[in-house]
Amino acid sequence: MKSLLIALLSVLISTTATAQQQGKYFFLKSGHIEYVLGGNSTGTKSVWFDNYGMLMYTLTESTTTVKILGMKSTTSTKELEIRKGNTIWKADLLQRTGTKMTIEAQTEVGEKLTKGKTDAQLHEMERKTITDMGGEIEGYETFLGKNCLKFKWGTTKFLQYKGIPLKSDVSTLGVSYTETATSFDTNISVPAAKFEIPVNVKFEDMGEMLEMLQNGTN
Repeated sequence: MKSLLIALLSVLISTTATAQQQGKYFFLKSGHIEYVLGGNSTGTKSVWFDNYGMLMYTLTESTTTVKILGMKSTTSTKELEIRKGNTIWKADLLQRTGTKMTIEAQTEVGEKLTKGKTDAQLHEMERKTITDMGGEIEGYETFLGKNCLKFKWGTTKFLQYKGIPLKSDVSTLGVSYTETATSFDTNISVPAAKFEIPVNVKFEDMGEMLEMLQNGTN
């Protein structure tokens, strides 16, 4: 259930944060955000980004507790995601396994949609994307000193600043997942080492795996 909630959250965030003007993903050049996780999953998330999000580091450490039919199960995870341009590496640091995939097509679409647009035009596109997906914009709210766009999608609530989610509250089918930024530094110098791919993780290339599956069915 947690994986489904996170997947839905990621889809909405990635769709509403398509500020990829000339290869840009966020409106801000660089930043560092620390989050605290709550609900059925507790823990922390650390995000570093540079080059308008084309370089991104996300480390999530969490413990998830789920109760089904009176039985409780607890799972701990430590996951790292690194984006470098059109390539994303996702690693399970506990199992030392991971995947590698390219998102070239998605990045090209984002560039075509937003190239040459001003920040005001990008913000309007952001709002339109939310409403087109069935979301409801509730206005703006100051959070961590930032004027954040406030909207909801069903029972899920968001606060977002310049394409960057700072607070989210997912609640469905008795399961809740919250993500709240506790600090947010912008336009900073980010060490290049943050975006180095871990050498002690075995990555599988999703593109190669898909090609093998396609060849196997021909």
